[in-house]
Amino acid sequence: MVLILRAELAVAIAVVGTMVGAGFASGQELVQFFVMLGPEAPAAVMLMGTLLILATSQVRRLALKWHTNSYHDFLVVLLGKWEKPADLATGAFLFGGLAIMLAGSGAVVQEHFGLAPLTGIMACGVLAFLASLGKGHGLLLINAFLVPVMLAIIIVTAVIAVFFRPGPFHATPPASPGGLISSNWVLNACLYVTYNMVGIAVLLTSLPASRKGVLGAGLGGLFLGVLAYLLVKALRGLSPAGLQAELPLLYLVSGLQPGLVHLYALALWLAIVTTAASNLYGLATRLGQIPALPPWRAAVLILILALPVATCGFINLVSWIYPFFGYLGLVMLFLALVCRL
Repeated sequence: MVLILRAELAVAIAVVGTMVGAGFASGQELVQFFVMLGPEAPAAVMLMGTLLILATSQVRRLALKWHTNSYHDFLVVLLGKWEKPADLATGAFLFGGLAIMLAGSGAVVQEHFGLAPLTGIMACGVLAFLASLGKGHGLLLINAFLVPVMLAIIIVTAVIAVFFRPGPFHATPPASPGGLISSNWVLNACLYVTYNMVGIAVLLTSLPASRKGVLGAGLGGLFLGVLAYLLVKALRGLSPAGLQAELPLLYLVSGLQPGLVHLYALALWLAIVTTAASNLYGLATRLGQIPALPPWRAAVLILILALPVATCGFINLVSWIYPFFGYLGLVMLFLALVCRL
């Protein structure tokens, strides 16, 4: 029983580590998708959390039922003839996400630790590569070490922001949505779940069957929903200048406890590493099915291709790229429903 619970907890931690990337830990995703909704933000977050619990547990249950070894195996059964375009879209999302995480690592290391961006990019790449080894065991191991530290820092920050804020708390008025993001709270909740489920589904369909994980996947979704609710509540008290900052949560920390800024920057970097590791693992596992290209070689090739992209950084990532894949995820969900009927 203890071993089963430990395995389920490992899966839950890996789910959290996959989703809590640069966008979530910086607060930018939460501001764009939820805070800008104003009074409808709490309802949107609760709907998102509910959908996330259902989606994570169901994907893991189907992965075990269908005995999948990668997200490609999962798409073949789920979408039938539509699996090839879905496979390409998923691969593009994972590669782009990996490059973005590498670039984010370089930016955090440069801005808050005074090191060259390439140092952060290489450090993130090395850790992501190590996590891609061992048929999923390396990914679970690195998440087991990094995610608890990262979450502890984020939770402490959120608690301080919500319960120890100096001065009155004020709800931020709704702002105009940017890019492809909707102003409808139901659609925003759905988009947020569908694009985040790309990386999570890659993880849950690639883990060894011995890990089980249906309960763990659902627990990971529950924890993410609760954490998002807490952080959105904290972010709704930011001034307009804070909401316009590139890293809203870091702005919030600097105003509340300046001494925690570097500590939160560390949490943000750890979030980047765990997401990069999940993206690289999913891609390497998929390409590793090609003859003469074992997963470790695939991981090296992917990192080499991603490094030049990472040095370019990213613009309007949250308001354009993420919603685009959210809409694409809704299309894939519709196709899946059609194929299964």
